[in-house]
Amino acid sequence: MKRINSLLLVAVVACGGSKTAPSTTPLPPEPTPEPTAAEKPAPPPPAPAPTPLDLPIPVVATTLKLVKPGTGKKAVLKLAATQGAKQHVELALDFAGKQTASPELGGTQEDMAPTLVLASDVEVGQVTADGHAAFKLTVGGIDAKDRPGAKSTAAQFKDQMAGIAGLTIAGSVGANGQLGELSIHLDKADKQALNAVALLKLSMMPMWPQLPTDPIGVGAKWTVTGPYKIADRLDTQQTIEFELVSHKGNAWEIKGTVKVAGADQKVDPQTTLEKIGGTGAIAMTLTDDTFVPASSSTLASDFTATAQPPPSAGSAAAPQSAQFHLEQGFAVTPK
Repeated sequence: MKRINSLLLVAVVACGGSKTAPSTTPLPPEPTPEPTAAEKPAPPPPAPAPTPLDLPIPVVATTLKLVKPGTGKKAVLKLAATQGAKQHVELALDFAGKQTASPELGGTQEDMAPTLVLASDVEVGQVTADGHAAFKLTVGGIDAKDRPGAKSTAAQFKDQMAGIAGLTIAGSVGANGQLGELSIHLDKADKQALNAVALLKLSMMPMWPQLPTDPIGVGAKWTVTGPYKIADRLDTQQTIEFELVSHKGNAWEIKGTVKVAGADQKVDPQTTLEKIGGTGAIAMTLTDDTFVPASSSTLASDFTATAQPPPSAGSAAAPQSAQFHLEQGFAVTPK
């Protein structure tokens, strides 16, 4: 069952230093003989020097279906992309994970990160005739806020996440909010910075809603469906049901409900992931003169990992299971 426990590690390794419990009760360590003068241990090797990180994030193919066009005055909603425009935004990310299992599998383990706050600058690059815009987001400042239940303080977490200062996310987005290929770049990525990038990638949700290309009015509803990976490794299908709930002045308020569901899948011949699913919510306010909208998104997902004992364990050995619950939150506040 080590593979099961490693899933929780993938999800929460960047959340503040919690260690995954071993899958069996550890034995007491064997006595270590004292080294003689001629057998002094060699000094540990130096830590490897940080190297640049370039992490591509491929395009996700989605399908949009307009369910209801709404009422009243209608318009085709588009992102406000102007070449050379700059916008300062604050990104707030939350993440928590929980494993529930028998004592033999480590029992119940919970981990919650303080809120990670990234002061960032977004610059719009080339904008094509149809409104497709290149952009680059640069993380300029790192901060953290305490959360009840977090195992690290905000100060400790801020120090752990400091390595992503200067990180950039470059890509493109269509006038209708459809994302193109993205890439994450960090000049110096040591082990701690890689953990910070993992948390960022797990928790950061799209900054734009995908919009219909038809005119819509208040009350309009549409769905966006596409593949989604829970914990960056479990394949699911995500469906977002959007609704345009109000239009006041130059502000368009959009809300959405999120559902994810996945078929059973194996991570190795003995281990199956099942009961995969999740729910979430989205709230965004588009304004006619702002590229990145104010938004908040949440997603809670669950799955069960069940391991069949190997043939050598005998016919009496029963399957063992662990349940996993993950929560993530993402908020964007234009400044």
